[in-house]
Amino acid sequence: MCKRSQRSSQKNESKEEFLATKQITVLKNLAYSPNLGPIDFLLFPKIKEIMKGKHFDNFDDIRINTTAALKAIPQNQFQNCFEG
Repeated sequence: MCKRSQRSSQKNESKEEFLATKQITVLKNLAYSPNLGPIDFLLFPKIKEIMKGKHFDNFDDIRINTTAALKAIPQNQFQNCFEG
């Protein structure tokens, strides 16, 4: 194993140990998939519709408006996107 791989491996182990001490569950990333999930078909168009035509001055403005757009989507629409 090269030095770079050893350092990377050690860094990952220490990160995992730290998260374990904080009792944080780590989920493994799924393999890359070009397919979008049902939630993507709900969220992206809704957020795009709500934010269409708006211009933002900074990242905080984007974050605040995106959060507001997400909160504007009724909870039952999130549930419905996974059903049937």
